[in-house]
Amino acid sequence: MAADYYEMLGITPDADRAAIEEALARCQPKWSAGARNPKHRHTFQSYLDQIPTIRSALLGDLATRSAYDAELAARRRLELDRKLDELQRLIRLRSAKGGLTVSDRDRLKSEALRLGVPDETLARLLEPIPPLPETPPEPAEVDDPPEDVIDSATRGQIRRTLDHLGRLDLYDALGLKRDAPHSEILNRADEQRHRWRQKSRVSAEMTAWLEVISYAQSHLGTPEARARYDRTLERETEDRFRLAIRFSLDGESRLVPGTRSALLDEAASLGIAPDRALRLIRQGCRSLGIVAEAPAPADSSPPGPMRLLRCRSCRGVTELTDSGRSSRACRHCGDSLRWECPICHRDHWVDEPRCPCGFRLELREPMLQHFEAAQRAHKARDYASALAHLHRIQEFAPDHPGTRKAVEKVKERLAQIEHTRSSFEQDLARRHLVAAQVALRKWAALVDPTDPEVRSAFAEVNRGLREARSLTARGESLLGTDPGQARLLLRRALQTAADLGEAADALRRCPPDPPIDLRAEVEQEAVVLRWSPPQPDGLGPPAFRVVRKARGIPHSPDDGTLLTETSATQCRDLTASPGEVVGYAVFSRRDGISSVHPAGVGPVLVLAEVRDVRVEVRSGEVDLAWRLPLGATEVRVVRKTGTPPTHPEDGTVVDTLPEGSCDRNLSDDTVYHYAIHAVYRTPEGKPRFSRGVHLAAMPHPPVAAVEALRLEPLQDGASVRISWAPPERGQVRILRADRPPPLHAGQRLSTSAAESLEGDRLPAAGPDHAVDTRPPATGLCYYVPLTSWGGICTVGQTVAYSHLPDPSDLRAVRIGGSGRVHLRWRWSPSGQQTLIVAKAGAAPSGADDPDALRRVVSELEYSRSGYAPLDLPEGDLAAYHITIYSVCEVDGQSRLSPGLEPTARTVVPGPVPEISLSYTLRRPRLASRSWTLSLVSDPPTAPIPPLVLVGHPRTVPLSADDGVILAEFPSSRGGDSFRFVPDSRASSCRLRLFVHPNAPADEIAPIRLRHPEAERTRV
Repeated sequence: MAADYYEMLGITPDADRAAIEEALARCQPKWSAGARNPKHRHTFQSYLDQIPTIRSALLGDLATRSAYDAELAARRRLELDRKLDELQRLIRLRSAKGGLTVSDRDRLKSEALRLGVPDETLARLLEPIPPLPETPPEPAEVDDPPEDVIDSATRGQIRRTLDHLGRLDLYDALGLKRDAPHSEILNRADEQRHRWRQKSRVSAEMTAWLEVISYAQSHLGTPEARARYDRTLERETEDRFRLAIRFSLDGESRLVPGTRSALLDEAASLGIAPDRALRLIRQGCRSLGIVAEAPAPADSSPPGPMRLLRCRSCRGVTELTDSGRSSRACRHCGDSLRWECPICHRDHWVDEPRCPCGFRLELREPMLQHFEAAQRAHKARDYASALAHLHRIQEFAPDHPGTRKAVEKVKERLAQIEHTRSSFEQDLARRHLVAAQVALRKWAALVDPTDPEVRSAFAEVNRGLREARSLTARGESLLGTDPGQARLLLRRALQTAADLGEAADALRRCPPDPPIDLRAEVEQEAVVLRWSPPQPDGLGPPAFRVVRKARGIPHSPDDGTLLTETSATQCRDLTASPGEVVGYAVFSRRDGISSVHPAGVGPVLVLAEVRDVRVEVRSGEVDLAWRLPLGATEVRVVRKTGTPPTHPEDGTVVDTLPEGSCDRNLSDDTVYHYAIHAVYRTPEGKPRFSRGVHLAAMPHPPVAAVEALRLEPLQDGASVRISWAPPERGQVRILRADRPPPLHAGQRLSTSAAESLEGDRLPAAGPDHAVDTRPPATGLCYYVPLTSWGGICTVGQTVAYSHLPDPSDLRAVRIGGSGRVHLRWRWSPSGQQTLIVAKAGAAPSGADDPDALRRVVSELEYSRSGYAPLDLPEGDLAAYHITIYSVCEVDGQSRLSPGLEPTARTVVPGPVPEISLSYTLRRPRLASRSWTLSLVSDPPTAPIPPLVLVGHPRTVPLSADDGVILAEFPSSRGGDSFRFVPDSRASSCRLRLFVHPNAPADEIAPIRLRHPEAERTRV
């Protein structure tokens, strides 16, 4: 419930704003000083903590202060009801004997005065109770001795702290039951201390909680301290029951059965056992000098105390009897004496302050008032106030389903408002004012339309839309006259409102700018138009509409003959008649809309040039040939030395025919410049000359063609040297082609025709040779020599070249002591034959070495026997060096590989006697001992090359590569023995001895191994 801020400030509830501000300024220093007093620090500190709440409740709007006043009134009514409940409890205990004496009424009046209950209210409560006469008292007896409990000063400090927090005892402060385990109490105290220590702001509530936790750790931390605190709680409960006994029996002479029954009920409500309650009653009777009557027999039940119901409206008392249970109204004012729980909707009498579900009667009125205030705030779209009232209701009744649903509804509405507002702000940030206006209307429909923020947003959006629509209207009016200015205005409108549809549509309908720098040139029989596109306007590249008009420039896209619509920046007009005067216009076009103004050029006189000009020079003569264009009547050829002619009259006019001309009596080795002009006649008969085709020619004797090329592979194995005899005149260039060119030796070509030939041009490395650094790796290529002189190229003899790879992996084995040698190699993929060249004592100088033996072996012959035999001269003891070449037939000629492959060469040593070698292997009996290898040669003590012991886990090895090398032995002689420790795998493998694979074959004698036919060496 809300605190009484008026009482805290010392003002009346009808105080105005100025009086409240003055009271706050006066009380705040006093509260700050009081917070330093240990006795009242919690109270004054809580006052300081509540200053922001006081300002919000009393200095806020009128609705907030009205809600606070209503809650404060409910709090005061609750306090009065509690006082009346306490007073009515005392009345019930005092009147349990069947009525009230004069002294009883005086005592009740004193209690009412202490509680602050008016006399008229007390009279209403005492009205239904009958009077009784006074009885004399009896002597009192002595109470029990005191027990081991907490001292009164400590109890007072604990009680003040618990009252400040609204807790009953230390167990209630920790949220535990009285019978909770000791470990759970310690853990809960540590958790609460850690939770409050994490708070950054020091408040009165935090200080009080930490003090309570400290008391709990001190008085509940050990079993002895906890037992003492439990006895203290029992003592406080019994003290309260003793006060009830004393008040009930004060001034009485004896204990009647009705009073005893009422006191037992009171003890049961306080949690005191019946035996202990009877003992306390007897002690009270002795202390008051009252005769304690014996309990009534079981068959005689004393009349119970009257049940009096106090009206919550008029404070009147109505007796509830079994016969009158059907009556629910107050006998004084007629109001109902029952109340309905808003949580579980159960009916209860007004003297039942708590529903079984846990809801208290005093919270019912504040809860209903806050719910009504929340409904009013929700209707007024004040969702913050509505949510505050609903949260206040949840403090009263956390499990109220209606409040939970209402909170969810309000939060959903707040989320919807936030989403709508966020959408508006995003649209506004992107300058989408149309979408922002729609989102703003949705936002305004969810909140108070008079909200200053909403009104400011409406003003901003409407101002922007008005400005954008004004710019759009001005831009649309200029579309047909000034597209550039219209585009500028429409873009400004879209900068203000990016999603304004009419501005975007008008911008799309805006005509593009015309192209610039339109030029017309007559080339051959066509007019070539070239132009530059307009500056980009951000609407996409335009297309171009080209229009031609006779004797004038078109003014509109339909004024003339449409030539084409293209996105390129040039156009060729092939349909213009030679000799005709025309004009051209190019319009930019986008989305079907053409530019307002075109780019024009004209008048253009179409004068085509002669075509297919051919030049041939001889000694003292130059032959010119061409093809006359359509519409031309004749051709004028002008010759000039030194510089090209600039016009038809600049130079010597050469006699011509319609299709050619022959200029004779010229000096050899002199450059002559020619201009060939086509001549057109106008309708009036005036000649019109074309710009002319210019060329140069130099008469000279015929240049001799290169007759033969010499090809030579270089040592790097990839390059080819092309050599020739230098001609007397001209420069030789080599053309490499993948196929035979359609040329013949001695053919003459113009320089342009020679440049158009397919192939690669090789740069000359000197006047007599060139180097092809990247010839084709496989296949054929053709080298064509071209001798250029005076603008004419003379074709030489074409030579084919095959870049064949060499054979590889050549191996030679001499057979016995004769001169026969068996050769094996890996064939080249492009060769069908192999040339064997063998020379004694030194390597052959080449494939055509005159001192070497030569033999050609076909692939078919080799494949039949698996080797190629070579018979060397008998009796020659020198070693023979052998090199092999691949042979390929190209155009009826044999082509050899370069012979640069290192593995295409080998050396066959001279004939030596063969050595026979046998051996034995002795295994040890113990695995850790060494093995023994014994060698026996024929002839004895013959030199033996390095050997290896090879093993295979499944079969007998057949060569040094067929298995794993388990041991190696150096060079030795027949009769030697070796002790060795082989690899651990030797015991499980089949073993044989072989010549070391890395031993030089040309330095060792032929050797035959005789393997033992026993144990693991047998096949």
